[in-house]
Amino acid sequence: MIKKQVLKNNVVLITQDDDSSKVATIGFYFSVGSRYEKEGEYGISHFTEHMLFKGTKTKSNKDISRIFDRMGGVTNAFTERENVSVYCSIPVEKKENFQIALDTICDLSENCIFPEEEFEKERGVVENEIFAVEDDPDDSSMDEIARRIWPDQDISRTITGTIDDVENITREQMVSWYEDYIVHGELVVIAAGKIDEGILVERLSKLSDKKESIEFYKNEHFPEKVMWQKGNFLVKASFNQEQVFVLFPLDWTLTYKDYLSLMVFDTITGDSMSSRLFLELRERLGLCYSVGSFFTTYENAGLWAAYLVCEKKNVVRASKALLAETCNLLEKEISQEEIDLALERIIGLETMNDVNSVFLMRRLWNFYSLGFDLMTTGEFINSIRMIGKNDIISFVRRLVDSSRRNLVVYGQKLSVFDRKKIMGEKNE
Repeated sequence: MIKKQVLKNNVVLITQDDDSSKVATIGFYFSVGSRYEKEGEYGISHFTEHMLFKGTKTKSNKDISRIFDRMGGVTNAFTERENVSVYCSIPVEKKENFQIALDTICDLSENCIFPEEEFEKERGVVENEIFAVEDDPDDSSMDEIARRIWPDQDISRTITGTIDDVENITREQMVSWYEDYIVHGELVVIAAGKIDEGILVERLSKLSDKKESIEFYKNEHFPEKVMWQKGNFLVKASFNQEQVFVLFPLDWTLTYKDYLSLMVFDTITGDSMSSRLFLELRERLGLCYSVGSFFTTYENAGLWAAYLVCEKKNVVRASKALLAETCNLLEKEISQEEIDLALERIIGLETMNDVNSVFLMRRLWNFYSLGFDLMTTGEFINSIRMIGKNDIISFVRRLVDSSRRNLVVYGQKLSVFDRKKIMGEKNE
């Protein structure tokens, strides 16, 4: 059973109890991230997330690590454009583990002290992470894509900020940011696995009063419309291979039926070894090793992308082939056989992950943040089985619109001849 309740202090609590499990996962989701930052604050959400583990009024950073190590559990955190999350996953054969883990995450959310010496050390760690992102083709390409398709908008801001941004963040800024967005901001707590609802309600009710959570579609954190810039872009980088992306915007009013159609479509197109992109570009043409598709959703924006990674000598041919395959998504109609295969793959993965409390926590957050009904695995499977061929084809026709298509090639500098062949009239 899934249960949602709003406590008197405005904490939203979502639980999915499985008494047969030996594991519990607890996730705290705070409504803050790089989209919330203004000039002079860039990178502060991510930097603050790092500092949450550096000590509280009663625990040192070593104490925090040892609490979870002693029980064989894990704790971690991440920052995205629209949220910061702190979570833990623990074995609960010892009943006290659940209480101890919950108390610790609550402590991190209210009582961090940001020791000066740890602040300066962690600044260096964050700066090293920024360099690591710049050296990673996958991570850096997504930042470059965001800057091209959503230029000069809060949604395209890098999560980590730049080195200069991080250098200029002060401890006083961070303490204020923490108080506003972590201690007193919006908080959604999601617990899955073998949990104790009574302990959760009692402990979470003792937290400070929070800002009332804004639930999408009813209200929005970002009322300004996100503008999508269509174009062809060639971005130079020092990597050995070329990354090629063909991208389309998702309608921000994504319905649940649209979302399910998108999942099936993405599986058919590039998210499996039997997908169209894999079979055509890798298996038949041998143009690349990595090929596929993915989608990303935000509160009022999103994208779907087909991509491949290839050698420089193949980039012209590979780019043309990737563009041709996206055209074929309309011209070569999706078959019922492809739909059936995709459905069984999705259902199989969902079934296997039904015992994974971290997966369940993340699915609950994803559905909550998109304004969808919260569902168990069985309910989700039943709903996706109801998606038909006409639903998917209708969605694809709206999505794959050449007037909104972007092409991004990210990699080594190409010759003028190759640039013109790939990019057409518009070049960067």
